[in-house]
Order: sequence, then C-alpha cells, then structure tokens
Amino acid sequence: MSNKCSRSRVTEGFVHTDGTRMLNGKGEQIVLRGWGAGNWTNPEGFMVGGTQPFGGAYNQAKLLDRARSMEWLVQDLCGTEYNKRFWPQWYRKHLGEADIQAMADLGYNSVRLVLNAAAFLYEEPGITFNEDSFAMLDDVLDWCEKYQVYAILDMHAAPGGQSCGGCDNARDNVPHLFLDEESWERAIRLWEEFARRYQDRWIVAGYDLLNEPLNAKEWFHLTPKLQEFYEECIRRIRAIDRNHMLTLEGTLWATQVSVFDRDYDPECHNWCIHIHNYGYTPEIREVQAMLERSRELNVPIWMGEGGSNNTANTIFLEMLAQEGIGFALWCWKTAEKTNGEASDTRDCAPAEYQLPEGWQQVFEYADHGGPKPGYEKSQRIFDELLENLDYKKCRHPEVRHQYVLRQPGITIPGAGYDHGKAGEAFLGHWEGGNAFEYRLGDRVKLVVKPGGKRQGPQEMKGFVNSSPFEKIPAEEELWPELSTGEFVHYTIRDVKEDCPVTLQVRALCDSVLIVSVGGQERRLELSKASGQETGKVEALTLPQGEAYAVRVEVEKGTIQIASVEFGAKRD
Repeated sequence: MSNKCSRSRVTEGFVHTDGTRMLNGKGEQIVLRGWGAGNWTNPEGFMVGGTQPFGGAYNQAKLLDRARSMEWLVQDLCGTEYNKRFWPQWYRKHLGEADIQAMADLGYNSVRLVLNAAAFLYEEPGITFNEDSFAMLDDVLDWCEKYQVYAILDMHAAPGGQSCGGCDNARDNVPHLFLDEESWERAIRLWEEFARRYQDRWIVAGYDLLNEPLNAKEWFHLTPKLQEFYEECIRRIRAIDRNHMLTLEGTLWATQVSVFDRDYDPECHNWCIHIHNYGYTPEIREVQAMLERSRELNVPIWMGEGGSNNTANTIFLEMLAQEGIGFALWCWKTAEKTNGEASDTRDCAPAEYQLPEGWQQVFEYADHGGPKPGYEKSQRIFDELLENLDYKKCRHPEVRHQYVLRQPGITIPGAGYDHGKAGEAFLGHWEGGNAFEYRLGDRVKLVVKPGGKRQGPQEMKGFVNSSPFEKIPAEEELWPELSTGEFVHYTIRDVKEDCPVTLQVRALCDSVLIVSVGGQERRLELSKASGQETGKVEALTLPQGEAYAVRVEVEKGTIQIASVEFGAKRD
C-alpha cells in the first residue's frame, strides 16, 4: 500500500489539481499534511502571551491582541529604533531553518506560511515592498526546498482586513478590504507581486488568497464582494502565473460552502475548496456538505486549519486522507503559557516557547493599565523573548505527531476504523443505530463499552454551550461489535521498523478472528470464557513499509474491538 501522504511525494514540478485530487509534479496523488506557521509574520495576542481580541464590529484593537497593536506596544515600551530592529528578528527567530527541518524529520510534507500584508507591503502611500521581508521569505522557501516541504502562501491578514476579527490585523474588526477601493487594489497588487516573484518556484504548492473572510454575520451581505474579489484577483494572478494551485476559503471561519457556486479559475481549473474545522467529531459527515460541493465543481478539498485532541485527530485526519483531503493544523509555535483563558488551539502546538521573566508586567500594562516597565527593562524582556523563540529552545510534545500522522506508537480506538467504501474498508449489516448516532451510515454495530458513559439528550441535539450534560466523545465510548462475515480495517503509515499489532478484544461467544494485511494472515480462536473481559491479543508484526491497512474479520462468532495498538505505546 503506497503512502500518498508521504514526504517522498514532494518532488520537483508544480502541485496541481486533477478533478478532486491533488497531484505532484510527477503526476502522483499527494495529500498535503502539515502545520500552519501562525504568529510568524502575524502574531495573535492570545497565542503569544498577550490579550484576547475584542469581538464585534467597530471595536478598536487593544494593545497586544494582534500584530499591529503588538507593534504599537513594542514601540511604546522599547522605543522607535528598537521596534524597527525587533520585527525582522522576530520573523527570523519565529520560523527558522530548524523549524522547517523539524517538520520534515517528523514526516510532514507541507507548511502553511501565514502572511501579514503589512510585513511585505508598507502601509504608506504608493506601492512599496519590504525587501527585507521578501528576503526572509526567500530563505524560508529555500529551506522548504532543501528539506522537501511544500509551502502554501497564506494571506492571513490582507490590507484593510477581511475576517472581522483580530486574526486579520485590522484596526477595528471591520472588513475594509471589501469596503475600501484602495485596500482592495493593494491586496491584489501584493498577490501580483507574489506571483511575479514565485511563479517559477515549484516548492510553493499554492496560493491561499484570503484567510477566513467575513466571519461575522453582520457582514455576510458582502459575500458577493468576496466572490468578485476572488474572480478579479485570480484573473490578475493568472495573467502572470499559470503554474500554481489556488486555495479559496468560504465565509464564517471558512466553514460555509455557499460561496463556491462557480469555477473561479476557468482558464486553468487549478484550485481547491479550503475549509477549517476545530474540535471535530471524527466522522465524515463533518465535511459532507464540502464533499458534495467538491464533487459538483470537480475540485479537491484541503483543510487548511483545524485540530482537536489526539484521539479525534488520528481518526478524523485519516478519514480525510481516504477522501484525498490533507490538512494544516493550527498552529506550529505558540507561547508555552498564556494569560487569560486557555485555548484549544494551544492543545496541539508542536513547539511552545517560554515567556521571559518580567512578561507579566508587560501583560498587565497592555491589558489593564498596570505600571509601565522602563525602556531598558522592556528591551531586556523583549530580547529574552526573541531568544526563546528558537525552535531548539522550545518544548516539543512529539507524541502528538504519531497520532496526527498515523505512525507507529499509537493506540486507535476500535470505533476509529477506516473510512471508505462499504465492502472495502469495512462491512457491517446493522440497522439499529447507536447511542451516540455516530457513523450511522456505515452500518457497523457500535455498542457502549462496559461501564462506558452515555450521551445526555440535549448534547445529542448539539446544544453544547447551554447543555448541562458533559460532552462525551463517542469514539472513546463505543466499540464495534462484529459478527460472522463482518470486518473493519485500521491504517498505519510510515512503518520504519518491525511494528507489532495488538488487539484488545472481547468475545461474546466462541469466535474465530482473522487478522490480515498483505500476504500475512493470522487466525485467532477466542473463547467466550476468556472474553468476559477484554484482553490483549498479539495479532501480527508489520515489516517496514509506507502504509498498511490491517483487516480484522470475524470468521465465526461475535467479537467487540476495544482498541488496536501499533508498536510500543509512547508516553
């Protein structure tokens, strides 16, 4: 079984679409899997030890909640000359060669490069580009090529702002990009410049034209302007660059597909639907509307932002891979400790840096008018912050990567069996549903495990915030119950050394289980007596290989699968 998610598929030649698939320069299918380099040229306060952004239209940026207000703060605390020196250092420290090498070494094949327009196009009259920022970006692309990691250029913060929130670096949470002629033109001119400079760079997998446009309902009436922007921007990019794939996002945090009602790239038909998804329930209906629109328009899907816990990630991201959908999780590097509420975003950051001594005083000054540190003290604090950004000084919770990439060293819940065609990836004959209404379309019987929790009725209806019931993850409470002739598969990727496969199962009667992959097969006889409680059964050992789909089939009887363990479990 070949691994379409592998970094070995990063090859010379442009990534391009072919129907609902993405292909590399050799014409092989590739599923882009990586991280978003958030906070790099576009720091967001709540992830860098700062403040939460104000919500609501017209609210002004406050100190340390977004890139421009962080710049105001550095200048206020450290002085004008220090501020000028600080940002080029921040860019280079925050995303260095060690970061790109680490992504490659861990097995990722792509990175979403988060761009702030203000870092590349001076906010001054006329069109003047920041050549130092472009030189810095050139270095990053050189490292991507050196370590075989595709780069996606992401306009996260467009001139004027497009998202109605702090992530777009606007001054007042208003989408001025669609209201001001000058902001509109400057955004397209900047994309034309990226196209001119990088039209021949194959390591750039695509251009992400706008991050999360129009997130607030009061601005949904501007959706036709968003469609108009996409059409004009693509037309002008294509006058320069016909090589690169384009990724387009819908409204409301890139979750809505109504904007995708046409072929936005009629000349080249080289674009994809770009979606975001956080805290997902790991089942394919999470993206069903996107899949339908993808098939209608004959274009791929890419989940360019999202993330959840280890268990949900390892199930859902593999489901997406079966549909040819890749991802860039959010986000690669954040502060190890933040002020204010904890964020789900931080739960999956692979690199976390320590905030410097004295940072609390900076935060209190920015957030609620605490005493101002002196210039010298402030400069020492920000100097230490720069030093701490180095990847080699960060904390690296590597165990998360095995779950994200489906590599050995993980345990997959029984209910996390492969998604795919019925009769190929799984086979069940159950019509009765289950307590969580989880994966109903598969017809695989899923039962609440012995002593397991059950979902509250309001939670089942989706009232998460108002429900008094605990949110219970179905994938952790349900076991597949298979009878004679039924089977499921579990995929593992990037097997670099012998990998034992261990099942935790329960037999409801004397049963025979067949575990197979490739040319290997093992027949296991399980007795009812030994199956009153779940027990571990060593099934087989996988040799080195790109990817395997391990088949678990009931030849006779009835069994329940609690989990499948691949390799030694890592703490």
